[in-house]
Amino acid sequence: MSDSQDKIYELRFYKVAPGRDGDMRRRVQNDLAWLFPRHGIRPIASWSAIAGHTLPMFIYLTPWPSMEARNRHWGGFYSDPDWQEVRNRTNAGSELVEDYEIYFLREARPFQVPAGGASGIDEVVLQQTLVGKSLAVADAMNGYEREALSRAGGDLFGAFDVLSGGKMPALFNVIHWPEPADRLALERTLSADGQLQDARRGDAETYGAPLLGHRSSFLAERVDVDWQ
Repeated sequence: MSDSQDKIYELRFYKVAPGRDGDMRRRVQNDLAWLFPRHGIRPIASWSAIAGHTLPMFIYLTPWPSMEARNRHWGGFYSDPDWQEVRNRTNAGSELVEDYEIYFLREARPFQVPAGGASGIDEVVLQQTLVGKSLAVADAMNGYEREALSRAGGDLFGAFDVLSGGKMPALFNVIHWPEPADRLALERTLSADGQLQDARRGDAETYGAPLLGHRSSFLAERVDVDWQ
């Protein structure tokens, strides 16, 4: 984990109760939109997953100047009586969020804040990486991996080293697909991309193993929020 004074990003995956994706969106857009900013919590992107291994799932990403600031702001939020009222009301008799996972991240590629109302879908990706090679992984993502995604029709909005949470070492990526059909063809497209495969083989020979391992992802709709 990074020093308590280092800039970090917090990534949250909320497993939403079955059939209640709409309730989760309304909680965020109608209630948390004013309650989060009161306590200095301002996510820069949020998504509702439409495809993935666990659904429904709500995901959001928040920058923090430090872990110390993050802990202080969340502490104020959880002790706010208005949050207890919102939580009880939007739970509507049963828990809206069944459980959640938190990841702390360090930026490996500057994050491009998604434009509101953009067409297409986003993909949020957790990918295993080679132990001890975070700098080489960042170089690959900023170089030939990003270029290959672009040739396949995708736009890499950001890449982050996972500092804690889940299986490590790992990388978190956000990829925008203006044409969802391009994402459906991704594995075939990348397998046929000779330039990418040559670059991957070269790094595997240099480091003794591939830099990037298995990946898991959600395809997601962006949830636009007016953080008041």
